[in-house]
Amino acid sequence: MTKLTDKLRPIFRLFLRSYMPRWIIFGIDLIIVVLAFSSLWLFRDTVASHRGDLFSLKLLLATSIYAFSSLIFRTYRGVVRFSTVHDLRKLAQSSILASLLFLVASYFFNNLYSEISSFTKFNLFFPIILGFMVIAGQLLMRFTVRSIFEMLESGNVVEKKTKVFVLGADNESIKLTTQIQGEKSNPYKPVAFITFSNGLSNKSVCGLPIIEVNGNMITLMAKYKVKSMLVTKSHLDTVSKEFYDKCIVEGLELLLVNTISKYNHHDIPPQINKIKIEDLLGRNAIEMDKDAIQDQFIDQVILITGAGGSIGAEIARQVIQFRCKKVVLVDQAETPLNDLWLELTALRTGVEIKPIVANVSNITRMRQIFECAKPSLVFHAAAYKHVPMMEFHPSTAVVTNVLGTKICADLSMENGVKRFVMISTDKAVNPTNVMGASKRAAEIYVQSLYYKQLEENNPNPTQFVTTRFGNVLGSNGSVVPLFKRQIESGGPITITHKEITRYFMTIPEACSLVLEAGCTGKGGEIYIFDMGEAVRIYELAEKMIRLSGKIPGKDISIVETGLRPGEKLFEELLATKENTIPTYHKKVLIAKVRRYPFNFIEPEINEVIDIALKYTQPTDVVWRLKMLIPEFKSHNSEYEEIDKKLEAGGAHENIYTKYVYDK
Repeated sequence: MTKLTDKLRPIFRLFLRSYMPRWIIFGIDLIIVVLAFSSLWLFRDTVASHRGDLFSLKLLLATSIYAFSSLIFRTYRGVVRFSTVHDLRKLAQSSILASLLFLVASYFFNNLYSEISSFTKFNLFFPIILGFMVIAGQLLMRFTVRSIFEMLESGNVVEKKTKVFVLGADNESIKLTTQIQGEKSNPYKPVAFITFSNGLSNKSVCGLPIIEVNGNMITLMAKYKVKSMLVTKSHLDTVSKEFYDKCIVEGLELLLVNTISKYNHHDIPPQINKIKIEDLLGRNAIEMDKDAIQDQFIDQVILITGAGGSIGAEIARQVIQFRCKKVVLVDQAETPLNDLWLELTALRTGVEIKPIVANVSNITRMRQIFECAKPSLVFHAAAYKHVPMMEFHPSTAVVTNVLGTKICADLSMENGVKRFVMISTDKAVNPTNVMGASKRAAEIYVQSLYYKQLEENNPNPTQFVTTRFGNVLGSNGSVVPLFKRQIESGGPITITHKEITRYFMTIPEACSLVLEAGCTGKGGEIYIFDMGEAVRIYELAEKMIRLSGKIPGKDISIVETGLRPGEKLFEELLATKENTIPTYHKKVLIAKVRRYPFNFIEPEINEVIDIALKYTQPTDVVWRLKMLIPEFKSHNSEYEEIDKKLEAGGAHENIYTKYVYDK
């Protein structure tokens, strides 16, 4: 059969490059009607006690009705070699309509031209049986043509396809496989379903075996000559990350498939991409309750500082879903702000997008923006966040992270902003570096400002809320983009310490938390949430190397460079002396932190800012930060000498006992 196919393939090459005209398809369908009618008529005459009358007239009537029905449903317009369920559904609808019309016509025809005989029932069932025969013939014709073309094309296509396993044997996996098998331009060829259920093993679906995972995947990979596996998003959340880690170690490439329920037509194939490290964090994302918060955004003016950054930009993308009136984007970086403005404008959501180039530490400029925009919600994402860089430039960290936050918070209160949401970091907990200390100082000021309003019995206080989270995958400061660049350049990957760990989350999830906190917080809260298990950076680097198809230590090495200034091995989400308060969500918590009275914290903050604005010796700024934040203990830094002097003088204890109170 293979040799015959090879000989016929050149003959049919012309047909493979062209399509059957519509009139030919229409004509073949009518020929099938004629053949079905004639065969059924002959059968009736054979079994009946008398022969039927008016064959030619009735044949013309049936053919005309089926032609009319075919024209209505346009069954002749499809490309036969690419026939799909959609095309078959139209054929069935056309045959059903034609059968009903012919049934009615036959009843009146028999009464008009012949006497009702004992065989009238058969005459009335004739159109119904004819309908089944016609649809069967038309389906058989299309199936045959498609099979022939598939056989002729197989010599050029099949050899180029990549053999893959499909994870799971549920409806979604089966639907995915069916679509891939039906899409000839798809570069993948499923060869088996991989399942964890022994109840499905030794069975088959879509002509493929269902295999239970017993032991490692290497044996199965060798048996079926497969090096890749398709994984749907639903299985990404339900299958343990240990299984995926094992697959990566054993050299099985993982391919992530978008949710295939979106793809209902044959011309929209499933999107298949290499799985990313972000997909394999092994933690359950916290979903935002959009219905609960959308009323807070409708017809409101939203101001986002730091909009050109990873977090600010994603907040803007999510905010415009809620039909707000205007979104004001503030950032001092022109290019990313312009890119975001063009991106959001192209979505045509009807929301007014206003980009403004400005520095949050410029009070004159920010006052102008607040007075003109009149925002009701402010999301403050503007900040410097690179730990080593801010360790070198403490004054810059204070000017942007502390002064910038103070200016935006003060202006929010002055202009009657309903909610002010500050984006903080886990590095503000027991800070060991200037960046974390500057964010903690900003947290303290924002929280004390809220309680000052309550003490003054402000009837409409601005609700100041803070959100803390860990490292964000894909952000400008994340190690993931750095590792990707190092892998692409051939290595080595550089890590600061083999035992260093970090908490990770995705950008959309981080911003969902920010939005939800902004609408559910009552004021004064510092929101944190369960970020799952801390990720060991060394293992993260190994996994990324394997995902790129290379072997750690052989193709790409991992080099330790030593902890950077201000860097610590383990990040924390809560300080040791802090408690947490549960919320409506079991994974979202409120940190019950020490509160500072505003009449103390304002002059202290102002003094730190004044010193920073003079850009004097870095130690002067760090000294004042440590006086303000007693838990700020420098690590792997030149500022450790300041800690020794402060501890010797007992200055930290004086600040705790004199100015700090708990509630």
